[in-house]
Amino acid sequence: MKKKVILLTIIIIFLSNSFSSSSYLHKKVIKIAGDNNYPPYEFIDDKGNFRGFNVDMMRAIAIELGLEIELIPMNWQDALDALERGEVDAIQGMTRSKAREEKFDFSLPLVINSQAIFVLKETNYISSIEDLKGRRVSFQKGDISYELSQEVEGIKPYSRTNQEEAIDLLLDGKVDAFIGNRLTGLYYLQKESNFDKVKIVGEPMHETEYCISVLKGNEHLLELFNQGIETIKKNGTYDKIYKKWFGETFVDKSRYFKNLLYISIAILLVVSVVACVNLYWNKNLKKKVEERTRELNTLNEELEEQKREIEKSNMLRGKILESILSGIIVFDNYDRVIEYNKAAEKILNKSLSFKEAWENLNLQEEYGLEGYDIAKQGQVITGNKEIVSNNKKTYINYNFIPVNKLGAGIILLINDLTDIKRYQEMASYNDKMQALGQLAGGIAHEIRNPLTSINTFIDLIPYKLDDEQFKKDLVTITKKEINRMNELISQLIDYTKPVTRQPTSFFIDEVLEEVLILFSNQFKKKRISVVKDIRKLSVFADRNQIKQILVNIILNSIEAMEEGGKIYISSFKGDAEGIIEIKDNGCGIAEAHMDKIFQPFFTLKPNGTGIGLAITKKLVEENEGDIFIESEENNGTKVTVSLPVS
Repeated sequence: MKKKVILLTIIIIFLSNSFSSSSYLHKKVIKIAGDNNYPPYEFIDDKGNFRGFNVDMMRAIAIELGLEIELIPMNWQDALDALERGEVDAIQGMTRSKAREEKFDFSLPLVINSQAIFVLKETNYISSIEDLKGRRVSFQKGDISYELSQEVEGIKPYSRTNQEEAIDLLLDGKVDAFIGNRLTGLYYLQKESNFDKVKIVGEPMHETEYCISVLKGNEHLLELFNQGIETIKKNGTYDKIYKKWFGETFVDKSRYFKNLLYISIAILLVVSVVACVNLYWNKNLKKKVEERTRELNTLNEELEEQKREIEKSNMLRGKILESILSGIIVFDNYDRVIEYNKAAEKILNKSLSFKEAWENLNLQEEYGLEGYDIAKQGQVITGNKEIVSNNKKTYINYNFIPVNKLGAGIILLINDLTDIKRYQEMASYNDKMQALGQLAGGIAHEIRNPLTSINTFIDLIPYKLDDEQFKKDLVTITKKEINRMNELISQLIDYTKPVTRQPTSFFIDEVLEEVLILFSNQFKKKRISVVKDIRKLSVFADRNQIKQILVNIILNSIEAMEEGGKIYISSFKGDAEGIIEIKDNGCGIAEAHMDKIFQPFFTLKPNGTGIGLAITKKLVEENEGDIFIESEENNGTKVTVSLPVS
């Protein structure tokens, strides 16, 4: 039972669709509108006949399907309005667009249509649709080209009933451009012999489907049209109609042959001119070849002269190279020897040859000349070495020097410092002997004074033996002078004997405070004010020796100042060391004496021994530090001590 109901339903739906599809077949007449002036698609010819591609297509479809149709030509806008009001059943040709798809349904495409921009021949400022901004542009009223113009702001539109009237506006110079169907525009221009006045610019625009259109929802009629289009395409009728209207050329063939003649004449003229120019060019070329030959001969002579000069220069360079006392070896960017002198062979006591590789010379292994690879990266490398060859010691200084830029080569410069080293040792020995002489002189001077005093008293003993006061003075002064000599000898022993230090980490600010307490009474007695900028600073040294250093420096500052002076003491951390600065506004030291202040027994004090600063410098250096003194006579002295930080 259910199967019968389903089958009956299918039969009813099929019959209903068949009836609907064939309703137009039984309808008396199908009214179809078309544009009365849109060639070659549809137009009314001079005899009043409605012709064109669309007309032939509709008649062929009607014959194939057995339809009775009425073709109604009218202006385009009226055709659109008639279809919307239902006064006609279809429009036989309409360009498909999104805006139109909201109102109409479209059949299978009849052709692929395109729009174009037409301008006068002399117009050069319009080449695309963007150039139409602010320009006057004509269209067919209701045509798809008007929709395209909406994409560009500022276009001033001029609409007309058909494309012919819109093109006339362009020909009359009333608009700057016309946009419309490309084939229709060409048709009108050919028809009125205006083809030479107008040109098409830009690329083809809006290539869209050109279809039969019906009112939205009229699917049954649309189905009939699609069936008819497919049928005439299969049986060849479509191709005949297409070739009839679009296979024809709108080009004036006589003008084509004229143009071909003009081109041939132009080519002949060009060939003649080229031949004349070629003859003239050959003559000139011959002259130029002769001139060039003379120039080349002159250049050859100059090159020969330059070659001779280069040879002279190379000889001179070789002589200069051999006259240089320094050894020179030049390597190219492949690490091969390209130049050397005899001095290099003599210093190294080694035979050299061109093209010999750096590795084969074994200069690094035999003589310890290191740094070649680093120099290849662009860095200058310098070193000093003692080399032994044939039981002979030679002291050399060597330099690896990059040439110009990375990878361009290396120069090895070698200097024999053996004689200089010997002279330096002799000079050092002489300096030591001179210093020893000064030291002996200082000791003799310091000891002579107390000995003179003792000798004087001894000479007076026979005459003043009974004088009690003399006896007292003899004992007191003799003991004092002996103690003075003993103290001097003790200081000298302290200066000369090796220092045994016991370095530890401690805060220098604490030691400074202890030293300042030791001198507090002397500060009060001479009314000396102390300005401190002492920061927490840990150093690594012998605490007692550093304390002795600070005592010596501050004591010198106190002795160099009158009453009411100032001492500035500061401590801080430098880049890699601890810094102590002690500055006073005392009498200072003259520039002439600055290079002697650390020498033993040199002193500017009336009662000084000249040992204090010498011992101070020695203690600083033993603690791996440094001491530097700046002073100006009558403007004070600044002592800077640097020590290792912990």
